[in-house]
Order: sequence, then C-alpha cells, then structure tokens
Amino acid sequence: MARRVGLGPVFAYEWRMASRRWPGYAMRSLTVLLMLGVMTPVWYSWPAATPARQAEMNEVFHLWAAMLLLGLVGLAAPAATAGGICQDKARGSLALLFATDLSDSEIVLGKLAARLVPVLGMILSVAPVLAISTLFGGVAPVSLVEALLVVLSCAVFGCSLALTLSVWGRKTHEVLMATYVLGLLYLLGAPVYAGLQATLPAAWRAPWLPSIWDVLRYNPIFLVLAAFGGSPPVPVTFGTYATFLGMGLAASAALIGAAAWRVRAVVIRQLGRGERAAWSLGRVDLDRLGRWAPGTVRLGLLVRRVWPGPSLDRNPVLWRECRRRRPSRWSLAVWGIYVLLCGGFGLYAIVGMIGGNRWGRELGAVVNGLQVGAGLLLLSVSAATSLAEERQRGSLDVLMTTPLSTRAIVWGKWWGAFRAVPPLLVPPLVLATVLSSHTGRYWGVALMAALILAYGAAITSLGLALATWIPRMHHAVALTVGLYTSMSIAWIPLSLILFGEGPDDPGHGVAAGSPPMGVGAFSSVLAGKGAPREFATQTLWTLFWTIAYGGVALALLLATLLTFNRCLGRIDGPSTRDEDDFARDGETAGPAEVGPSPSCGPSSVDKATAADPLASEP
Repeated sequence: MARRVGLGPVFAYEWRMASRRWPGYAMRSLTVLLMLGVMTPVWYSWPAATPARQAEMNEVFHLWAAMLLLGLVGLAAPAATAGGICQDKARGSLALLFATDLSDSEIVLGKLAARLVPVLGMILSVAPVLAISTLFGGVAPVSLVEALLVVLSCAVFGCSLALTLSVWGRKTHEVLMATYVLGLLYLLGAPVYAGLQATLPAAWRAPWLPSIWDVLRYNPIFLVLAAFGGSPPVPVTFGTYATFLGMGLAASAALIGAAAWRVRAVVIRQLGRGERAAWSLGRVDLDRLGRWAPGTVRLGLLVRRVWPGPSLDRNPVLWRECRRRRPSRWSLAVWGIYVLLCGGFGLYAIVGMIGGNRWGRELGAVVNGLQVGAGLLLLSVSAATSLAEERQRGSLDVLMTTPLSTRAIVWGKWWGAFRAVPPLLVPPLVLATVLSSHTGRYWGVALMAALILAYGAAITSLGLALATWIPRMHHAVALTVGLYTSMSIAWIPLSLILFGEGPDDPGHGVAAGSPPMGVGAFSSVLAGKGAPREFATQTLWTLFWTIAYGGVALALLLATLLTFNRCLGRIDGPSTRDEDDFARDGETAGPAEVGPSPSCGPSSVDKATAADPLASEP
C-alpha cells in the first residue's frame, strides 16, 4: 500500500468539488450578513448613547452573536457531515474505494476534513465581524477568543460524531437526529445530574462526587455565557476554555479512530444484509386483537377514527411515504429519548406546580418552549430528507414516470413529512393544560396547538422547497436546519433590540416569531404571569404568528409546485402543441426542453459522479 503525505486523494477530490459549489459560499455570506444585521442597532444607537450604555449594548450583542454562532455551528455542521459515509454505502461507491490502495484512515479523515474545512471557514469569516465590534467597548478581546474556542471545539466534535455515526447508520436523517439527541443529552447533563443528586438521601451522597457547578463549567452554553455575561458562580479562566477545547479534540480523535477502525468491517457486513424490517403500528392487527379480546373492538375503531391510515386509492404517494419511512430502530431510539426527556422535565414541573411553587410554573413555561423547539428541529431534518433521499438514490425518477400528477407527488410528500407534527402536540399541550388550570384560560391551549401546527407546516414546506431547489442533500438539510436555527435564536435579540423590551413595547410579541420563544411566552401568560393586558397582547401576537406561519407554509408549497417540474426535469401532462405544430414552425424539441433547468441542477443521480468511486454526492 502506497504511503502518502497529507490527507490523501479523498480529501483532495471532495474538497475540489466542494469548492466549486455555490451553497457553501452562500451560507458563509448569509452568516456574516446575519451578524452584521444583529450589529446594526448597536451601530446606529452608539453615537447617542453614554459610554456605559455603549458597553452594555455591545456586551449583549456579543453574547447573542456568540450564541447564534454556537447554534449554527452545532446544528448545521453535523447536517453537512451526517451523510458522509452512509450515502456512499447506499450508492455502493464506498465498496469500490475499499478495492483501491486507500487506507481506512485516509478515507475517513479525507471525508471529515473535506466537510470540516467549510465549517471552519464559516467561523473564521464571522471572527472579523466580532473583532471589529470590540471597538464599541465593554468586551475584552480575550473573551472573544474564549468564545471562539468553545465554538471551534463544538464544530470539530459535532462533525466527528456525525461522521462516526454515519458508519453504522443507513439513512442520513437518522444519523443526524441521533447526533442532535446525543448533543441534547450532553447539554442537559448538568440539570439531570442535579435532579438525580437532589433525590438521593444525604447519606448516599459521596463527598468525592462533583457538584453541579463542576459539571456545568464544561457546558458550551454556560461557557459562552461566562465569557460575555458577567461573573459566573464558579471560577472560569482561560485554562477552562483551553481544557474544553482539548477535551473536544480528544473526544473527536477517539471517535474518528473508532470510525477508521470499524468502517471496513461494518460496511462489508451491511452489504451482505438487507435493511432490517422497520417497526410499524401495522404489525398490531386490530381485527385479530378484537377476536382475542372482544372488549378492544371499540378501542380499535376509535384508533382508526382518530389516526386513520392513508388510502392507496386516494393518495398513493402518501401511502407509499408512510410505508417507505417506517421508523427504524434508530428513529425509535431517538424519539424515545425525546419523549423521556420531555416527559421527565414536564413531570418535574407539574409536581412543582401541584405543590404550589412558583418555580414550577416558570419551569413549565421554559420546558414547553424548549421541547417544542427541539421537536421542530428534528422535524426540520426529516422534512428536508423526505424528498432529498429519494432524489439522490434515483427512486424519485421512477415515481415521476408514473401517471401521477406533480400536485399529487408534492402534496403526498408534504403530508408524509407533516404527519410527524401532530404527535409533537401531546407533551406541550398536556403541560399547557396544567399551566392554564391556575387561571382557567383553557381555550388558550387550542390556540397554542394551532401555533405549533403552523410552525410545523412552515418547516415542512421549507424543507420540501429546499430539497426541490437544491440537488445535493447535505446542502438542503444544512440550509433548512440553519434557517430554522437562525429564526429560533437570532430572531429574539433582533426583535428585542429593534422593537424594545419594555412592558409596553412590541418586542416580546415580535420575538414570538421564534418557535421556542412563541410557545414559552404564551405558556407564561397562560399560567398567569403579567397583567391581563399582557395576556391579551400576547394572545393577539400568537394569533398573528399563527396566520403568518400558515401563509408562509402555503406560499412555499405553491412555489414548490410551480418549480418542481423545471427543477427535476418532468413534463406534467401532454404538450399543448403537437408534432405538426413543431414541424410547421420549424421547431424541434431539444434535450434542454425536457431536461432539468441549469439553475436547479441534475434531476437525480449524476451518472458521471456515481461512476466515480471517489464521488460523495449524486
């Protein structure tokens, strides 16, 4: 086997191909513009403000900018890496790479580096914007360096974790959701540890066990808050940030080592097996259950009425989606962890409310916002991959050759992704009902359900539209997750800075455009926080954002319907002009008239790329 210096030909090829694609440059430009947009209010208010006010505003800007950058890197970077190996396994090109003299480490490191370089480029492009804003005062340059160290550590670890899980995973959206859930478990490690420690008797608490602050000081969100948010309750020095970076790099090296060690054996073993049968509710035969237990007949009828299955005659695309995307073991594990976390924190808040504690209602509002935000994040992944996975595998071309209309295909795909939204209503609505019991405003629970459905509809339409317009799956998924993250995080400081954060200012109502903020703020007023006037104002804003997000969902769906044929090279129905018209006018139908538009890229699998064993994208 030849010895090569550097990252090898896999990195050289994939990086050269990635450097010629516009989405990477567009994402960096949009990130910089977003940071400049957040800085604009600080710039215009700087001449009229006092030095103390200037320093305070600049500190708030750096805090929100660092949190936004951390969220974008922590969510968008794994989205660009999750399909690094599982996509090549699905196409069979990874097996061809194993037939060459390339080592396993060259393959894994090359794929990791090719996807990590754009992420590092995004961090470096934002660093000058944050550095220039230190001239406003209030922020030491060392604080900026500390925050960038945290972001860098999360970027490397997130990409390494996603690529390692991609070795064992078969589908991109399952790998990405597993990465997000593991990251969420790490972020919630300190609160969970504190809750478990509080339930233990004092005699069982060993003195050598770390305190909650010892665990929390290695939480990335806590470290960013400590860099810009004042004095933390525990000492956090530059050495703490350097240690966090070292821990992230060490964990990443261990993950990549495990991936390089097992990639060949795992891929070869999976090539000899078919995909395991997915778990489905269809395995529970309600008719047979009714014969065994006659008392369950009514229960079976109720289940079918509440949650009817799709009809093959009425909507064959939706029927196909429900059977093609049955939950695998990975999906069941991811959603099981999500339900356990939501149920655990929600039950803890409900117990506090039953005990008459005020912190129970405050915690319930926070938990409601966070669990909706996390659930919609997982939805954004599946919404983008619903069409993109079929597009890169080539099975979408088979679907487009059927007599089904474009409207039926798009509508079925949309409903197939949106079916995951109604189950997300259960945890927040249960908690909202308990919160409303303190004020009797139970009708607000229905409005919250409409708001969450509107959020989910907009995200579903966004993912489907981007998967139609962008041919490469990891770009579509990364952009969908990035836009959702920006709306969830960046929209809050922009609204509060531009519209004010006082009780009579519309800032909090405008900030409800962020899904976690909108659900959390409305949950607070349902529990009785604030005056009746604030409840009426927040209710009107909730109704406004419900209609607004519903309109966005409809507009994106219509745009997808109008551009689907052009982007995917499909002709829906016969032409209005027959061959005699073309012959009389001297016109001929060239390949460009039936092929995909140059602006939208290839319809599915690029034959030249698929034939190349080094190719990583269709």
